[in-house]
Amino acid sequence: MATLYRDYRPQNFSEILGQNHLKITLQNELATDKVAQAYLFCGPRAVGKTTLARVLAKAVNCERRKPGEFEPCNKCGSCESITVGRNLDVVEIDAASNTGVDNVRENIIAFSRLAPTGGKYKVFIIDEVHMLSLSAFNALLKIIEEPPAFVMFILCTTEVHKVPLTIISRCERFDFKKISVAEIVKKLSLISRQEKVEVDKEILEAVARRSGGHLRDAESLLGQIFSLGDKKITLAEAELVIPHYNSHEAVDLLSHLAAKDAAQAVILINGLADSGVNLKNFTAEIIGLLRQITLNKLSPGLAASVGLDLGENLEIRLGQVTAELSWDRIFAFTQRFLAAYNDNKNLLIPQLPLEMAVAELCLGSSSGQKTETSDINPPLAPNWPSAPTLKKDWPPVREAKAGGVASSVPPLKSSTPPDNRELNLKAAAVKEKWPEFLVKLKKYNHSLSFVMQNCEPGGIKNNELSLTFKYKFHQDRIKDAVIKDIVARTLAEVFNAPLDVFSQVDEDLVIRREEPAASAPALKEATAPVAEPVKNSNPLGDVLKVFGGEVIS
Repeated sequence: MATLYRDYRPQNFSEILGQNHLKITLQNELATDKVAQAYLFCGPRAVGKTTLARVLAKAVNCERRKPGEFEPCNKCGSCESITVGRNLDVVEIDAASNTGVDNVRENIIAFSRLAPTGGKYKVFIIDEVHMLSLSAFNALLKIIEEPPAFVMFILCTTEVHKVPLTIISRCERFDFKKISVAEIVKKLSLISRQEKVEVDKEILEAVARRSGGHLRDAESLLGQIFSLGDKKITLAEAELVIPHYNSHEAVDLLSHLAAKDAAQAVILINGLADSGVNLKNFTAEIIGLLRQITLNKLSPGLAASVGLDLGENLEIRLGQVTAELSWDRIFAFTQRFLAAYNDNKNLLIPQLPLEMAVAELCLGSSSGQKTETSDINPPLAPNWPSAPTLKKDWPPVREAKAGGVASSVPPLKSSTPPDNRELNLKAAAVKEKWPEFLVKLKKYNHSLSFVMQNCEPGGIKNNELSLTFKYKFHQDRIKDAVIKDIVARTLAEVFNAPLDVFSQVDEDLVIRREEPAASAPALKEATAPVAEPVKNSNPLGDVLKVFGGEVIS
């Protein structure tokens, strides 16, 4: 049965794609006749571990290889028998099927005592060696450490962390890497020429990207494309076999965003949605391109060195987009599309997260980033009255526990200053106006009014109001930026002066509430009944008052 990855398996070092850091070492060892007794080839699947093991076995047993050379001739009897798998001196063992210690003793240890039948070395290639049992590994230890002079072991694995350190320490370890897109395209082009089939380079790049750096996967996909039967394969025909990649559309979208052309970007997104494209996968494609841009921006060629090259056509287009983007915009794009990827779940309109991302990045700030909520005033309720606003340099609210040191939080910002007069009031005067403050506060935040009822106001000295809370979570509530602004604005409205707030916690606090005077004009709008004085505070009752609850049973 004809299979591309078998028909075009490399037969010498020059045909092996990538892995130059490994090939140079092995070639030098062969040229100087200083090969090791055991090798450990580890790395991802389908990157050439077993192939390189066979080439190495062929090279050490080649009858025509001269001193100083490293390539097998592929013409002598030894090379030809190894190529077709009939050489008795090269033993390939699948460790997944021979995991037990008995198989190791019979197939490896006992057989290694026999001299080679015709070659110089008896080579054992153990594939997926990590599948061996612990007892089988223990049986291998001695023979691998001190094998006969004519025995060589080549262990191959995709999960080197499962191989005991005692085995690893007895081998020369070689770590394989994934194969780049450019090298895979080069090999696929060679296969296409040999098969006399014309395939667009764009198709080969799409196949190489889809393979994820695994050559065998790429060759299998190319074989499926060849099965279409035509001598010239177009992109439309190839998409019958391989899923369509939207990399070009993703680059187009980034180009529209770089030019802040929101209309064209939205048209592109909806065109993809109408075509049935999975927009979540398309968003992932955009994120991958932004990662590529980031790495190339850090250092040219960095993306290719970590296996992220996209092929010549896409690299040229992506480079043009990269030149138009600053670091701030790259970061903003990446963060926004990551958010859009996570938002694309169970939506009636699947393209909405992408459309919102486009609108924000094109029509928002120049860097595409959101405005920090701490730099703007929180939105007020529609019935918020015209009240004195706070100065930009108004002192911040300070919080502290009883007996502790006060700490500062960021100041509030506003557009116009309030009355700058210095305010000093005794606690009695503050308590006289406190019901008015609670009533006004209740209009803007109902639950916050209950929180402030459970604190004891003190006097005002040098525009600083002292508040004592019984519970820490009440004090924490007014630390929130929005809540703090509402309290500050209401205080400024009642006392007509900007007030700094000093808060502390006293767990032994006994809160006394007095019924406000009926003649106070500001209290006419009050709707909640006034509670009786509380001498011994009940925590459950306080919680019910704060959240407006009641005991059912």
